[in-house]
Amino acid sequence: MHAVLRQRAGFYRALHNVTAMPASNALPSTLFQTDQLAEDARFEAWRSSISVVFDVAPLAVQPMGSFDATVKATHLGSLLVGDLHFAEQQFLRAQPRVARDGLDHYLVQWYRTGGFVGQCDGSTDVEVSGGDIVILDLGRTLRTFARRSHVMTLIVPRELIHEAMGVRDSDLHGTVLRAHSALGGLLSDHLLSLQHRLPGIALDDSPAVARASVQMLAACLLPSARTLQEARHSIEGVTLERIQRHINRHLGSDLSADALSREFGISRSALYRLFEPLGGVAHHVQLRRLLQAHHALANPANRKLRVADVASRAGFSSNAHFSRAFRTAFGMAPSDLRAPASRGPSDTASGLEAHWQGNSAEYAAWVRGLANVTDTL
Repeated sequence: MHAVLRQRAGFYRALHNVTAMPASNALPSTLFQTDQLAEDARFEAWRSSISVVFDVAPLAVQPMGSFDATVKATHLGSLLVGDLHFAEQQFLRAQPRVARDGLDHYLVQWYRTGGFVGQCDGSTDVEVSGGDIVILDLGRTLRTFARRSHVMTLIVPRELIHEAMGVRDSDLHGTVLRAHSALGGLLSDHLLSLQHRLPGIALDDSPAVARASVQMLAACLLPSARTLQEARHSIEGVTLERIQRHINRHLGSDLSADALSREFGISRSALYRLFEPLGGVAHHVQLRRLLQAHHALANPANRKLRVADVASRAGFSSNAHFSRAFRTAFGMAPSDLRAPASRGPSDTASGLEAHWQGNSAEYAAWVRGLANVTDTL
C-alpha cells in the first residue's frame, strides 16, 4: 500500500506540472457518436468503429434502431484514453481474431456504470459490476455480455505495464479490482482525475502524465496479480475441475452445496473454500445457468420453446427468480431475445457516416501504432 500511495503522489505531481496549453499543442482526440446517424445505420457504424479491438453483436435478435454509442478517444503518447457510453451487446475476441490482429496490449476498463458477465480464455468466468476495474489481455480470448454501460478505458502496451511492475511476464487477464476495495478505489480516483484533466494537458506533457499513469496502474495491480496467482495454486486442483465439469454437465439438476458435497465427498466448508475465488458456489452455478439460458434463448432453433421451459432446463425452479436474475445479468428480459430482427444497414452512407468512418480509421491507426511505442518508464 505504501508503494501505491507513493505512486499516487507522483501521479498528482505529474498532473500539477502540466504547462499552459496553446490550441496547437492540444492532445489529439477523436469523437464517435451514433445519435446523428440514420437509425438503421447506427449499429453497423459502431461495429466498424470498435472493430480494431472487438467483434460485436447485438445482445439479442432485436431492432437496433434505438442503439446508441459514444466514444471520445484521446492519444496520450504511449497510452490511449477512452470515454465510452454504449447500449447492451456482446463483445468477442476469438482465437482467429487474436492471431490475426496481433494486438499486444492490455485493456483497462473502469465500469463507472453497467457491467458484464462473460468468460476469459473460454473457461474462466468473469463478472464486473458498476465501479469495478477489469484488466483484459488483448492477446487472449474473451467473450462478454455487457449491459448498458459508461466505461473509461486505457489501452496500454504490454511491455510498459510489465516494466513498471518489474516483471518479465504476468497473468493479468481477467483481473478485477472491486469498487469497494482499497486498491480499486485508489485507481478509480486517479482515472477520474486523469479524465477530468485531459483537456488541459499539453502534448509536450503527455509522456510524463502517461508514465505516471502506468506506474500508478502497476502499483495497484501488482498485489492483485500476486494474490490471483496464489489463489490459482489452490483452485486449479483436480477436485475443483471435477466439480466444475459436473456443474456444466448437470445444470438442470440439484447443484446445491449439500448435493455437491455429497456427490464429491467433501465438507461444505471445503467446498466453499474451493469456490471462494469464483464468487461462491451458488453464484458460480447461477452464472453458468444464466449463460446456458441465454444461449438457448438466442438460438433460432429453440424459438418454439417457452421461456419457462428454457428456465427449467437450465435449472431454475422459479420463473420470477429467473427473470430477475436474467435482467440483472444481461440488462434485458428473457423474452427480449425473441424480438423481431432489425433491418440491415442502410445502403447509402451519408456525409455524417463518412465522417465517423474517418474517425474510426484514425482511432484504429492509433491502437495499432501503440505497438511501435519506444518510450520507456
